[in-house]
Amino acid sequence: MDLELWTQLSMAISDVERRWPSRGRDTHPTSRIVRVHLWSVLHDRPTRWGCVRENWTTRTRPPSLPDQSTMSRRMKRADFDEFLIRVGRRLNGDSNASRARDASKLHVRIVDGKSLELPNHSTDRDARWGRGVSRTSLGYKIHFLCSTEEKPMPDAFAITPLNRCEKQMAARMIRRVRGGGYLLADAHLDASWLFDHCRVHAHQLLCPRAKPHTALGHHYQSPDRVRAIEMLESPANVNPSFGSFGRSLYRCRTIVERRFSAAVCFGAGIGNSLPPWVRRIGRVRRWTTAKLLINAARIRNNRRIAA
Repeated sequence: MDLELWTQLSMAISDVERRWPSRGRDTHPTSRIVRVHLWSVLHDRPTRWGCVRENWTTRTRPPSLPDQSTMSRRMKRADFDEFLIRVGRRLNGDSNASRARDASKLHVRIVDGKSLELPNHSTDRDARWGRGVSRTSLGYKIHFLCSTEEKPMPDAFAITPLNRCEKQMAARMIRRVRGGGYLLADAHLDASWLFDHCRVHAHQLLCPRAKPHTALGHHYQSPDRVRAIEMLESPANVNPSFGSFGRSLYRCRTIVERRFSAAVCFGAGIGNSLPPWVRRIGRVRRWTTAKLLINAARIRNNRRIAA
């Protein structure tokens, strides 16, 4: 399985490398730095493990390997992060033509998050206490926005400390996507200002209230929030078609639960906690991005087998 996943990742890296500008001062190209990083994360090992020649197979090993200090320095550069972004687009099958079509297409998107917990005694200075899995935890969180279309990678994602506001992160991610449509979320994102923000970016937020079937009160109510309440709470005898459409649409949100389950339940999956060598926000972001790329490669490989 590791070799099959690596084949998908390697093909995506090679495709991005063909269009990537070279820098004469670099001993190792950016693509090689990315390969070493992904090879280590694929095997759930620290980056130093990927710098050892004996830990590669003859077919997968690059012509030369950088040392640990070179990897640490190069992974902090902006071109490393940009290369990972382009690999994700390649795994999604995105091209200029497809992105142009997405800009005029109506989507159903889902926003949610997943905690990445640390031990309570951790001294990581970037980690924060927040809502974890059924308890208060210390760690980080993946905020992501994905489409109901079966794309291997999320439309947008971000890794933050665990105490970061989910509403603020949803507002930030909705600005990154093209096209309009519906945005499905849980009751934590029920805020009039967020409904208005989504409307500015061509999306109708659809989320339940913490206390459904209650009065709205006397403070400002976003028209989009009122519409969402009507879609989810309208009795069948008042507006049957409108209410049934909203409730059936919101049931699509279960897609995200299945995707999270699939992303965790395989050998190189994300997991609910971070390994001991992944500390500080920079390492967490690079490690989590690599895990999302590996999961995208797994999805593409499964589709190839099914076809």
